[in-house]
Amino acid sequence: MPYDSRGPAVPRLFQEVLNQEFPLARKDGTRHASDIQDRARRPVRARVVFERDGEAYLDGLAQRWTRPHAFIVIPDPRLQIGAVWLRLEDVVPR
Repeated sequence: MPYDSRGPAVPRLFQEVLNQEFPLARKDGTRHASDIQDRARRPVRARVVFERDGEAYLDGLAQRWTRPHAFIVIPDPRLQIGAVWLRLEDVVPR
């Protein structure tokens, strides 16, 4: 897990990310990210919209990407797995 010195996320702090979007769709319409390989991490700033805290601009590392999505590793206790899939329009290089 990509957590910083604050340690792992605490379940009561978790928040849904309203602008999260998985890049691929199965035949039944469910979204996923299977078979997208890790790449060299790149520093980015990501726009994340949390269900309770609203919009936040957070520094992270792009670990996987495909048009038009990126998997961003962000050490934030509001993220259940410490990372999120976002559309590229919500991510800018640092």
